[in-house]
Amino acid sequence: MKRRTKIILALIVIGIVAYVGYEWLGTRAPLPEDGVELTVTHQGRQYKIAHGQVYQVNSWTGRWRPVQKLYDPDYLAKNYTERDGVTYRQGPDGNRIEVKRSFNEDFENAGSLRELINLDRGWTSCELLSPRAPTPGEYVPLRNRILKGEGDFVDNRVEPSGESVHQGRFALKCIAVPASGGMVTSKASLSTELLHFVKGDDVWISFWCRVSEGSGMPFTVMDLETTWLHGQPGMRIVIEDGKHACFQLSKWFGNPYYRQPKDSKVVFPRDRWVHLKAHLTLTEKDDGIIQLWQDDQLILDTTGQTLVLPHVIYNSLEIGISAYDEKTGPATFFVDDLSISTQPPNPTRR
Repeated sequence: MKRRTKIILALIVIGIVAYVGYEWLGTRAPLPEDGVELTVTHQGRQYKIAHGQVYQVNSWTGRWRPVQKLYDPDYLAKNYTERDGVTYRQGPDGNRIEVKRSFNEDFENAGSLRELINLDRGWTSCELLSPRAPTPGEYVPLRNRILKGEGDFVDNRVEPSGESVHQGRFALKCIAVPASGGMVTSKASLSTELLHFVKGDDVWISFWCRVSEGSGMPFTVMDLETTWLHGQPGMRIVIEDGKHACFQLSKWFGNPYYRQPKDSKVVFPRDRWVHLKAHLTLTEKDDGIIQLWQDDQLILDTTGQTLVLPHVIYNSLEIGISAYDEKTGPATFFVDDLSISTQPPNPTRR
């Protein structure tokens, strides 16, 4: 019996050694610390980011195992140029596009999605992740057909509408049906990748929105992100538990939430227009300003990390139903009178 126990223990040890050896194939010696952008402990494991690569550190050997290519270290030089104090982004056809540090949209004078998405208007894309288009390989061709006038929406929709407006004749109407099995979320949103906000910037965001009566509640209604990093991390406004607006630094280590104080939470209502205004100062440290107003009431006033890494550019704004997780029925969400800038919004633009 003792001999059998020893054999079993020996086999277990061999298995562990083999597993560890397999897991850490391709490891490397630590890089110099002056090349490390970030060291973080997540779920009991230590990770380091260096030269665009995420490494996991072996607590036994100290060696590093590459786990994720996070970004191209040359993305700034490849995609941006500056001339006479003006920053340009390289377009897909080699053309230069001046980046935007201020962007306003009232959704007037546009009768269709095709009339919103163009360089003159400033919108570059829309997201239509849905049960009938559950992967990029399906919803990207669908989007392209819609923008060419060769097809129509299949379940989720994003388009100008006069059904409900804050002011003027049109607002953006977004409809998202529940996600089907295997889908992470459902999306019906409008986006631009022409923005340019960096460390040290004050970013002010203002928009009016309405959730229809009887509608499901969107989970995420605004995302300010970088498309240059894997997963497109950034700050987003979340309606947590379908009731309370808050901020989250999403798709990053820990996915920290910045919530309203427990003893003074303000409910996000349905069936009326609501004004959301936000102020962020961008920093990779934990002292960034995070403020959120709902109908001119300051409901969130705290500090925290707002930028994932010091060199990151937040170039993408996504507005509408950027995530919908409820299963009981579709969500209908309207957006109007949107602005984002390094300056506070004009108080007369109501």
